[in-house]
Amino acid sequence: MTVDMRDAFFNGIYDVVKEDKNVVVLTADHGAFGLSKIENDFPDQFLNVGISEQNMISVAAGLAKCGKIVYVYSINNFISMRSLEQVNIDLCGMNLHVNLVGVGAGFTYSTDGPTHQGMQDMQAMSTLPGLSVYNVTDDVNSYKLSKIAYETKGPKYFRIEKGISNRLYNPEEDFSDGVHEVLESKENLIFTTGHMVHTALDVSHKIGNIGVVDLYRVKPLNEEKIVNISKNAKNIITLEEGTYSGGLCEKVSFLLLKNKINCNFLPIAVEDKPCFYYGSREMLHKKYKIDSDSVYNKIMSFMGEK
Repeated sequence: MTVDMRDAFFNGIYDVVKEDKNVVVLTADHGAFGLSKIENDFPDQFLNVGISEQNMISVAAGLAKCGKIVYVYSINNFISMRSLEQVNIDLCGMNLHVNLVGVGAGFTYSTDGPTHQGMQDMQAMSTLPGLSVYNVTDDVNSYKLSKIAYETKGPKYFRIEKGISNRLYNPEEDFSDGVHEVLESKENLIFTTGHMVHTALDVSHKIGNIGVVDLYRVKPLNEEKIVNISKNAKNIITLEEGTYSGGLCEKVSFLLLKNKINCNFLPIAVEDKPCFYYGSREMLHKKYKIDSDSVYNKIMSFMGEK
């Protein structure tokens, strides 16, 4: 049975905390059902620092320097852009084993307006040296990525969602290489991540003969596998629920150019303009033309079909 993606991640953390007393979980006064289970059952490994995200990063750094493995949790924008300097200096500068867990990828918090909408967090965090960036797709890889956070040393940023999505992966799936061909095609490909994998699948079923590649590890990208998937492609599209600048389109296009892959390329993302709109996720997707119908029309026009 599928579960809330946010709770799936915390269920994974719960298993880790249960087995290793060296693991500590911090939150900046932001909750979740799965997080409450950790707080109730393992109070000595849990700390709510209050609404002080920048301080939380520095506390996490101190704990990591003492040998702890740390998970820190808050809303995406608050744990990333509000705390960018602390993450850069305190965590990346010392290559510490701290896992940043941000909820609110893309338009997850669509009704809360621009302060809570994650349009730039992935882009900003991707600029920090040594920081790996992951983006969950369903409850299965959300759970599995929480274990990767524990097993892999160094600073990492995990963008998670709340709510239940269609399950794409089976529990036996290995998520160590950062990329998965959800639908295969040699000629036409959509590279995407997170929530937009589901949109890409909707579009691919309408078009036919177009593959969908889930880049659930956005940084570092698995260059070898992406190049191998792309080497015979005629048309490549990137689709993301975030801004163009610094986004997936720039990362993938750089790899294609670097490896001299000759193809037609179409980036689909949100315009690089301040977003002052709020409402349902579906409404905002239509507003920024990243809904299934808009994406379908863009790709069909790009591929010369209409």
